[in-house]
Amino acid sequence: MSRHRAVRNLDYNEELYDDDDGNVFDEMEDMSEEDRERMQAGIEAVKAALGAGAGINDQEIRESLWYYYFDEAAT
Repeated sequence: MSRHRAVRNLDYNEELYDDDDGNVFDEMEDMSEEDRERMQAGIEAVKAALGAGAGINDQEIRESLWYYYFDEAAT
């Protein structure tokens, strides 16, 4: 029965509280200089492959490159 009491007394607002403060993690801060160069080269290569009218911004390309570990073809 004590588990039921624990659930009944659970403060959902406290459990769901996100203390993120709105700060967005910037993966560029933790990159080495070599990785930054690879990221910039990858952004330029993906932009060239997509063309000017693709409608995709640098942040979306950056996130995709980060997710695929700088794989331009997968991005």
